Amino acid sequence: MGLKQKTLVSLIFFLGIILYITYKITVNRTYFDIISYHFKYFNESNNTINLSEQPRIFCLLLTSKKNFQTKAKVLYDVWANKCDNLRFLSLKPDELAQNITNTQSLDERYKESWLEPTGLKEDSYDKLTNKMYLSLKQIYKIDPNYDWYLKADDDTFIFIDNLRKFLSDKNSSDSVTYGYDFKVLVDNGYHSGGAGYLLSKEALKRIGSKLEENFEFCPNSGIEDVDVAKCLRNLGVYPKPSIDEQGRERFHPLSLSDHFSGNFPQWLHQYSKNPLKKAIDCCSDTSISFHYMSKEDMLKAKYSLEQINSANFTFKSFIQLFNKT
Repeated sequence: MGLKQKTLVSLIFFLGIILYITYKITVNRTYFDIISYHFKYFNESNNTINLSEQPRIFCLLLTSKKNFQTKAKVLYDVWANKCDNLRFLSLKPDELAQNITNTQSLDERYKESWLEPTGLKEDSYDKLTNKMYLSLKQIYKIDPNYDWYLKADDDTFIFIDNLRKFLSDKNSSDSVTYGYDFKVLVDNGYHSGGAGYLLSKEALKRIGSKLEENFEFCPNSGIEDVDVAKCLRNLGVYPKPSIDEQGRERFHPLSLSDHFSGNFPQWLHQYSKNPLKKAIDCCSDTSISFHYMSKEDMLKAKYSLEQINSANFTFKSFIQLFNKT
């Protein structure tokens, strides 16, 4: 074979290698693009919540000024700081009113989250409805564009991650509320105030605008959860169920220990819309709230949650850790 022929054969062989490598790169890249696309689609549609699409939650927390450095601070540290926005509703704490120096170490967001509703003159339990109405009126005026508004007390523990999951398929443009359902006193029942309840954006709009237009429109007996529910019914806002597929409650008007042990007062048997359950069946794997939680209970719940991967959360795993802590 002559030199020219050898050169030609070598060139053809070299070009063949180049074409083969190019082909493999193209195929592999196409395969990678396909896999990447499906992986991205799976994450976005099935497994991962896009942060920009999560429901935005505004937390309204009923407390009193004496709890500024105690119960309210614990609430903020344990779960309330995870709200997209929040307000502790009370008369202005003395520490903030007098700009006391020992508050300098406190989180600025915590200090800024305190709101004395305009018109609030007396902060007592028998005036709770008035306080709530003033708060709803003002929050609607200054922050009406959140998706959901959560009302809770300063001894309510909230599982924020479970709350977001629960709301992920709910429409905040509907005139609805969610919470622990009582079947008495109000048409279509009402939600336990202590267990916390949710108002949709539309529900807040209706009651907030009505209170701004005519503050006397809503009933005011001093029983906050009953009065708010009655007012909402007059505005065409109705509750929807919050129990899970197995009929287990997500919102709980008593403490974690009481629900688990079945320590139910007689009035709860009479008021509750759904059958009361105890032990593992007491509470949903996507539980949202418990009431009457002490500082120690709050801290135990926070610690227990930190030991569990949120994707693998079950009530059984949570209560086992809680009882060991």
